[in-house]
Amino acid sequence: MIRLGRNFTNLFIVDVLPEETRNKILSGEISMFSMNALGLVEFKKNVLKQLDMAKAQGLNHIELDADIPNPYITMSKEDRMAIRKKAEESDITLSVHLPYSPPGIGSAVVCIQKEDRKKSVELHKLYIDFARDIGAKHLNMHPGTAPFYLNGPIWMEKFETAIVESVVELAEYAKGINFHIENNVSFDTLYVEPEDGIRLVQKCRDKGAEVYYNLDIGHWFTRALAPGGNAKPVPENPEQVMKKIPKDMVKELHLNDFVPKTFTFHPPLHKTEGPLQKANLIEYGKIVKTLEPEVIILETAAKVKEYLAIRNELVKEELEYVRECLAL
Repeated sequence: MIRLGRNFTNLFIVDVLPEETRNKILSGEISMFSMNALGLVEFKKNVLKQLDMAKAQGLNHIELDADIPNPYITMSKEDRMAIRKKAEESDITLSVHLPYSPPGIGSAVVCIQKEDRKKSVELHKLYIDFARDIGAKHLNMHPGTAPFYLNGPIWMEKFETAIVESVVELAEYAKGINFHIENNVSFDTLYVEPEDGIRLVQKCRDKGAEVYYNLDIGHWFTRALAPGGNAKPVPENPEQVMKKIPKDMVKELHLNDFVPKTFTFHPPLHKTEGPLQKANLIEYGKIVKTLEPEVIILETAAKVKEYLAIRNELVKEELEYVRECLAL
């Protein structure tokens, strides 16, 4: 059975804020980005509440987002055990998304400066400890970022050598948890295309690491706006890209969309604002079922206050739509 889960992103941050602040966000007086700064850590901290929300919404998986800022590596042993116990009792499986955004050092996992890269690996291990303590089944990691001025073939070889070393070490440390490499957005320069990610996973496997590939199709759509003259069009039937992934590399997949025209990440899927129209999503479901993933994770975010105002209806309608399209 394929589990259907969610990374709650920013959808319910307003619910942890004081009413006055919440009203200012919904009216537009406070920006959506400021909303994240005001309440993101508080929302992430209450994992037990996220588990309740998942169960109420009919989900059986959640992914905890350990991107910065987050409270997870300082969370007590008692809190970790409480998360594990409640998840098991609720039959909700867990995954942890490792940190990836600059200016945090998580993105330095690909750094060609060994000392910096090793510090990033040490940080990731702390999050792997957290994932193991809460009983997570899956880990997901972006393969780092590189500045546009190092986007040349010789630099790319150096980056690949570095990231292979990091992934092999981390996958060994995470043994017992499915360790994934997820494709980047085009603005990260590295590992946007599936061919590059698959090559990376295979190189790590050749060194004995158990690693899987998580192709986030919405991230792949950002190729349409790739900087430095590297933009590539999103094809007419973009879901066909999923056929490029070897079945034995699949455990977890992220499902979201991207709207190049408005530069909108993770819009609600049922609003069909991006390349994933209903017919495409139906075909995506058929292809993905042949890959037999354990879990598909929705990463919808509210980018406008109007969607935030109807957040409960939004997630309900989207889930019904996705279940229908994917026949889950």
